[in-house]
Amino acid sequence: MRTYPIPFNEEARLRAVFSVPGLREENTKVFDAICEATRHLLDCPIAHISVVEDDTQWYKSVVGIELSRMPKNNSFCAHTIMSGEPMIVPDLSKDPRFEAHPMVAEGGPGARYYAGVPLVLSSGQRFGSLCGLDLVPHEAPSDQAITILTDLGKAVVAALEGAPPSFADTGEDVTGKTTFITLVGHELRTPLTILFGSIKLLEATAEGGVNKLVLSSARKSAKHLIDLVETIITYSDVSTGELRLNEQACKLNELLDDTAGLILPNADGVLKSASVDSNSVDIPLYVDADQIKLALNALLLNAINHGGENITLKGNIDASDNIEISITDDGKLDEKVELAALYEPFVVGGNIENRSTRGGLGLGLPLTRKLVELHGGEFEVIAADNHTSAVIRLPAWRMKADQLK
Repeated sequence: MRTYPIPFNEEARLRAVFSVPGLREENTKVFDAICEATRHLLDCPIAHISVVEDDTQWYKSVVGIELSRMPKNNSFCAHTIMSGEPMIVPDLSKDPRFEAHPMVAEGGPGARYYAGVPLVLSSGQRFGSLCGLDLVPHEAPSDQAITILTDLGKAVVAALEGAPPSFADTGEDVTGKTTFITLVGHELRTPLTILFGSIKLLEATAEGGVNKLVLSSARKSAKHLIDLVETIITYSDVSTGELRLNEQACKLNELLDDTAGLILPNADGVLKSASVDSNSVDIPLYVDADQIKLALNALLLNAINHGGENITLKGNIDASDNIEISITDDGKLDEKVELAALYEPFVVGGNIENRSTRGGLGLGLPLTRKLVELHGGEFEVIAADNHTSAVIRLPAWRMKADQLK
């Protein structure tokens, strides 16, 4: 399993990376000078300017060690580019995200200290980092040192893009939320609030039976949609297509129970529900709960619309100690569905004309894949003769919520 997350806007990010004229593997002295300054600033023996591509990472400049192009599984900078903030790790071996990392674990070079800033193009896309590394732990650098490191990172970008550096105020940009997001948020909030209130009123006055259950499911779905809209407004950037995670501690079974509690009609109007497997493990998670619930709801809806009669949710720990969440139905995947196409960018499981009323694939699966990859996980659909399973795998470190808060 991979050891790094994938940005939600990865395709757009890569297009921006490949379009920078100065971003070639040939080096010039200015970048070596910036790395030397970084090494002295952080009191580290190693510093480099990394470029993170789709499957690999390479270096515009490296001082203090010989490094060649390497797979992203060996990259710390793949984590750094996930936000616009510096990533400081005083001791990599004590951070749950990196304790099993091939550069940290026994048998590797024994990296311990990492301090890096993301390198942000004028388009807003992040392509790599400027960082210092050491084989022994360090105290976190001072605020002043981080500010200087950030300015050095801006100098790297300016040299690549051929423009003079601009060392702007590092305070919060209150104009970051675009007019588009603000307007769309307002237009969504008002009808959703009315819808949520109306459903609550109907639920309170409804008698028991099917109507009560359906209204309860509708209320939960409306509340989740309201929370999701707020999350998107707060944690997205319409100018770059980026979506950031709002990570928090939660319980896996609570997420599964919320999803299984939905009773929804399929395409034929028949009510269907799901259950949580009695052997499902209850473990703590450190995830964006809203985004994981969105993924689970999409998978459940696909199973309801395209799957069999019986739908089961289960949480498990796989043989590699990673978290495995599955939604399984007893339907058979239609042979016309191009399963491999699910994993291609912007593809929704093959030709939409081949969509069947059975089988478990639907339009929500590419979005689910991107949300799972944003968490550093993997997603696949497993088709057997007597069932179809949609499986989310998350890295083991996401169980260590207490250490990651």
